[in-house]
Amino acid sequence: MLQTEGFNRQAVWAEEAMHRAASLQHLAIDLERLLDSGSIDWNNRLRTIRRAKALMAAYQNLDLSRDSGPRSCAQDLSDIAGGLVEIFGHTVGAVVLSLELQPLLLAGEVRRALLLAASELVVNALRHAFVGRQTGIVQIRLCHDRTHQKGVLFVADDGVGPDDLAAGCGLGRVIVRDLADVLEGDVIWRQSLLLGGTEAMLRFPVPICDIE
Repeated sequence: MLQTEGFNRQAVWAEEAMHRAASLQHLAIDLERLLDSGSIDWNNRLRTIRRAKALMAAYQNLDLSRDSGPRSCAQDLSDIAGGLVEIFGHTVGAVVLSLELQPLLLAGEVRRALLLAASELVVNALRHAFVGRQTGIVQIRLCHDRTHQKGVLFVADDGVGPDDLAAGCGLGRVIVRDLADVLEGDVIWRQSLLLGGTEAMLRFPVPICDIE
């Protein structure tokens, strides 16, 4: 059983690594195109480049060999979401990012899986939620449900939403479900009551000591 579980996790990380490498390649191409075309005005270029570098650094920090024990994932989550919105958001026009991040202390595969799941959910929103739109809102919340002793990640948008929330089975969703399995948690997609678009909710167990 342990060997099977280890193999399954290796498969998840391998699939995720390939997907993330492809996403980063597209990210670099998009950023270069936006800078060359002047779509990002001069006053915002330095900010965009800084956020792109922070995004790359946050992804590099997910290397398990760099793990030094439990620490807050709020800053890396902010850097990842901010960098993705800064770059991919220009394909929409203007995207407002709202962050409410409680500093859960996570380490190892749990921290890595949570941040990568959040990354996938933000990319999916930016790529699919705002078709034909010039503006959009992406809201991310990370909190601790003390009643059930679980961490909860919400990623919501005010976009069009998929036709069938329950049946969505794109590669991004498959990877998020696999990462939820690594977290020993579960993920659901539903219509956001607040924003009207799609909301993903990922719940996973956390010890009481894993919050500041």
